[in-house]
Amino acid sequence: GIDLEHEKGGIIPSAAWKQQRYKEKWQDGETLSVAIGQGYVLTTPLQICRMTAAVVNGGTLYRPQLVHSITAPDGKTLKTFSPASEGKILGSAHSLALIKEALVGVVNSAGGTAKVVALPDVLIGGKTGTAQVVNLSHVAGMSEKSIPYKYRDHAWFTSFAPAENPEIAITVLVEHGQHGGSAAGPVAKAVFKRYFELKNGKPENPAEAPLPSPAMDEKEE
Repeated sequence: GIDLEHEKGGIIPSAAWKQQRYKEKWQDGETLSVAIGQGYVLTTPLQICRMTAAVVNGGTLYRPQLVHSITAPDGKTLKTFSPASEGKILGSAHSLALIKEALVGVVNSAGGTAKVVALPDVLIGGKTGTAQVVNLSHVAGMSEKSIPYKYRDHAWFTSFAPAENPEIAITVLVEHGQHGGSAAGPVAKAVFKRYFELKNGKPENPAEAPLPSPAMDEKEE
């Protein structure tokens, strides 16, 4: 739904989809796999980010937009693009609150898989993940370090902040990064850090310039 050409769609498989695609019957166990994003599920970072935002804002799905407003050279605002709701996701307010609490724990609890993302002055919530690139039979018996780069899992981290009143959602995908917490998490942390620095008035870092050479004393005639 974003205002760009060539947007890719994802796949949330169903019994009808599998029958049409593979001419095979849906198995009960596949329902469980799909529920946690495995099996035939395919999704883009933008789709994950959109869903993350919906979960933590109370369930509203907003259409992604790149442009906030159009401004003329004289500073006059010509057009503003307001947030556009496209409905609600399934789930009670209680369920969404439990999920949000768990996401905060991923970053801030002692056993969280994304503790590296935590910031001292902003409460962040998130979820680490990995996506298989090939069937496990291709890497059976291999140690993690010996797996060819092209076969290594993609690393995911989707997140939001501040947890008390979310205003920004960030999803990072590091191709073949293997671990969401250590590969994708630090990228999101850097974005959060700079976002809140700018929001709180910290200026841009000026470009460093070399110091001028010391002036040479002129000789008196």
